[in-house]
Amino acid sequence: MKVSLLFPPTWHPSQPYLSLPSLTGFLHQAGVTNVSQRDLGIELLDQVLTRSFGEEVHQQLLDKQRDLERTQSGDVGPGSREHYAKVVESLDRFSYLIDRVELAKETLRGEGFYDLDAYRGSLFMIDKWLELISSVYFPTRLTVVDNQFSNYSIYSSKDLMKVIRDEAQNPYISLFRDRFIPSIVGDRPDIIGVSITATSQIIPGLTLCRLIKETAPDLHVTIGGSIFTRLVDNIRRCPSLFDITDDIVVFEGETALLELVNQMAGKKDFSKVPNLIYRQNGKITVNQPFYSENVNQLPAPNYDGFPLDKYLSPEPVLPVQFSRGCYYKDCAFCALTLDHQNFRQKDPGRTIEELEWLKQRYGAQYFFFTDECFALAPTKRLCQQMIERKLDIKWTCEMRFEKNLSRELLTSMRDAGCLKIVFGLESFNQRIMDFMKKGIKQEWVRRIADDCVDLGIAVHCYIIVGFPTEKEEEALETMNFVVENKKLHDSFGFSCQPCLFDLEKEAPIMSDPGGYGIRRIMRPSAEDLSLGFFYEVQEGMTPEQSEKLYQYVYERISEVVCELPFNYSMADGLLYIAREKAQAGRAPQPIGSA
Repeated sequence: MKVSLLFPPTWHPSQPYLSLPSLTGFLHQAGVTNVSQRDLGIELLDQVLTRSFGEEVHQQLLDKQRDLERTQSGDVGPGSREHYAKVVESLDRFSYLIDRVELAKETLRGEGFYDLDAYRGSLFMIDKWLELISSVYFPTRLTVVDNQFSNYSIYSSKDLMKVIRDEAQNPYISLFRDRFIPSIVGDRPDIIGVSITATSQIIPGLTLCRLIKETAPDLHVTIGGSIFTRLVDNIRRCPSLFDITDDIVVFEGETALLELVNQMAGKKDFSKVPNLIYRQNGKITVNQPFYSENVNQLPAPNYDGFPLDKYLSPEPVLPVQFSRGCYYKDCAFCALTLDHQNFRQKDPGRTIEELEWLKQRYGAQYFFFTDECFALAPTKRLCQQMIERKLDIKWTCEMRFEKNLSRELLTSMRDAGCLKIVFGLESFNQRIMDFMKKGIKQEWVRRIADDCVDLGIAVHCYIIVGFPTEKEEEALETMNFVVENKKLHDSFGFSCQPCLFDLEKEAPIMSDPGGYGIRRIMRPSAEDLSLGFFYEVQEGMTPEQSEKLYQYVYERISEVVCELPFNYSMADGLLYIAREKAQAGRAPQPIGSA
């Protein structure tokens, strides 16, 4: 059996994503070795950021300009005077940008990456180049990390079925058709798996599925990824999705994909495939109970076939996992715990072996632990073994501001190569912390943040503005914890990401909205694939007031946070911190210093 795994645009261009390498490693371990995996996002970006592609775009802009000179109507939107002005502006900028876009790409892949001015300038140049390309498909706007299809909702199956066929506003149709479909279909795989894990991938991913099925209807296409895991009940009522894919795998995909391979090679009894949603004889079936993997039987992720030299960073930062799920899982706002159903911890020794293998096979020195939250006792054992084995790697992970997160453990983490810890602070107001069921105290937050800075471990804080019943002064208390904490925000590598509260599908708060001060919940009827809801509150800031305050908080925090690279990319920030520490270690000591 031949399996082709595809990761569609758009994801962050600094590093690969973990889903396909995890599946590939598992299939290889089970004896399914004819597996290819492609990160189409980075492949496409690499092709788009070239002079040769620019020459094609130039002709498209000229054709669009001539067409709009004859047909433009209205002030705004596709085919309007605004569209015409965008095309003319792009043509004016074209010569300047095409002479610099390849240099920008290569700068980020080399030593220039560590020159902050060159780094910023390169990202700016690439963004302006993508804006130029987008003007052909206006009002669609492509960026390095996202897609903005302003005329379509990614939460409406009706809109999605339209946009994946809209040649005028969906650039991925022609990009995929010309560059990827021939090789994907020509390889004649028995199964094609498409991983859609972020909202930015929904339109490109479904566009890819449609083009594959229309080009080769006999090829079996399956979709996986956390997006659809949160939409199991919705999928039952969306038969149109099964016009462009044969089935969808929800929750964890390793055993499901292996059994799908076995069934495709045998009786094709899809009822035997765990976590599968499929249509048979016009009926949509969801295979339950949902299966969770034994993490200690999972192999290391396999990155063979990934173009690690094409990511926009000078060295690979490889994602890995030490556990699945969240050991705490009580935070009222968080729907992430659904993805893995329950918490499972991998043996530290097994994780060490994986890291050693990845380091040897790919020359990787930098790792990004994707765990929702590192548990304390296993982390202590992991770090002890990293130090004993002299693993010599640099890494980042996510933790909670736990009472028992001691300076001793943080010291061990630092000595084992941890350069940064990501914390979900959410709020520094004790009432809101308690209402969110965060299980943390202000004094723990202050102590742990101070310890990290003292020990040279960089800190990232996520904060939320507008949790139900939150008052303006309570949100500002959180902001001021960051803005007024000079020791923290002046520390090298510090980052902070304010987020506007979103009432998410499957979050614990949805089981008792009234208890959280939510008076009414609404969802537009057209958005049958919605991951969140509109709502009204009984007290505190309204959603509109929260959004206004969020803008203020974002601006104030941006004044004290280094946006690039630390707020832009955890992977890029990790490399910057490592370089800073290496240079500090090489700095000559003053005469007479200890």
